[in-house]
Amino acid sequence: MNRPKNLPAALLATFAVETLSVTWFLKIPGGAPFLSILFFASGIGIACLTLSFPAIRLPMPGKKSWNTHTNHYRLVVAGLVILAAWSWCRYWFEEMPIDITNADMLPIIKVMGERFIAGRHSHIYDNIPWIWHGTQPIYLPAMWLPYVPAIAMGIDMRWIAIAGLLLAFITFLFLYRPNAHHYLSFFLGAIAFVLFWWIVADNTPGIVSVAEEGTVIGYYVLLVLALASGRPWLTGIAISLCMLSRYALVGWIPAYLLYLILEKRWRHLFSITLTGALCFVLLFLLPVGWATFLRLARLPGDYIAFAGRVWKDSPEVFSTAPGFAWFFGPDHVKQLHLLLVTLTFAVPMLFIIVGRRIALRTARLSTPSPIGASANLPLAALKVSLVIFFCFIDVPYLYLFYTSSFVSLIIVTLLLREQE
Repeated sequence: MNRPKNLPAALLATFAVETLSVTWFLKIPGGAPFLSILFFASGIGIACLTLSFPAIRLPMPGKKSWNTHTNHYRLVVAGLVILAAWSWCRYWFEEMPIDITNADMLPIIKVMGERFIAGRHSHIYDNIPWIWHGTQPIYLPAMWLPYVPAIAMGIDMRWIAIAGLLLAFITFLFLYRPNAHHYLSFFLGAIAFVLFWWIVADNTPGIVSVAEEGTVIGYYVLLVLALASGRPWLTGIAISLCMLSRYALVGWIPAYLLYLILEKRWRHLFSITLTGALCFVLLFLLPVGWATFLRLARLPGDYIAFAGRVWKDSPEVFSTAPGFAWFFGPDHVKQLHLLLVTLTFAVPMLFIIVGRRIALRTARLSTPSPIGASANLPLAALKVSLVIFFCFIDVPYLYLFYTSSFVSLIIVTLLLREQE
């Protein structure tokens, strides 16, 4: 059974639709609700197409292979990317200082970091009286801990988020093969440039100036690399960092553990579980304690009330981002939240079960089997999980959606490498 020759082109076209639906197409007045459908369909399409490619393997070059003309060019381009990011970020930092009147995420994280530096570990999650008359910090440790060095040194803490973004872009550069598939390679580079320019130069989603999402993007790119490398300890660390920054991963974890059980990868299962438990203790329990963990575990129940307040105070949030909340409206927030919880856990699990059965059936019918469906299932299920979570999220802030975009960028780049 041979793969269709146009499969790489279909994958790239699907990725282009997904990227444009969360970037420049958002400039179309009133187009966000329609773009949410495009974003959802293209994201699921990328996940399904991933199963039709050979098993992804992260390239592990030796020392000598780094000294090539192509890598020299990559270093030059990486330097230009860093220079462009430096110039534009300085501009946006001056235009929009860290202040609750612009956005409250970074000011809250700054207070949490200052409490940590002062040794007030048991009070990190106490109310902050001077922010919105007493706001409750909700950010998980892997979200705010990376900012502690910047806060301690007195530099602009947003450079930490920019470092996560640059990690994602430079990872793409060193995985990208400019001579692969000719025009397909060119278009992949063009789409990556569109994404980079939208985030850094346009700054419509506010990732550069007011959001903390750069660190989350860096974590999820690390998770993709860890899964592609096949190293369980690295996967366990990456899962912990992702889970302890945003809950977006929560539905994928049981599905991935089920995959390891079905594949009888007991060593991987043990290593990932042990590594995850150690990271949980080191990053969460030791810095903030068990009582804080229990308090944060109850936070998802407050999201319905929070979404109601956003509908009242900032309804434009729901019509300017590609989420499904706009279709439900302010009167059906509970139904949307129920769908979010149900689908977040059910869809990845079903995807793993059905995808594995199809892979086994295909393997029996093909001699030899050219399809890496079973091996690529964890990455494909990860993509499905992110699409479901962000499309059905209660409050679809635009900056949230780019984690899924960068996961797509790295997956697509790795898949096209496998074609050469």
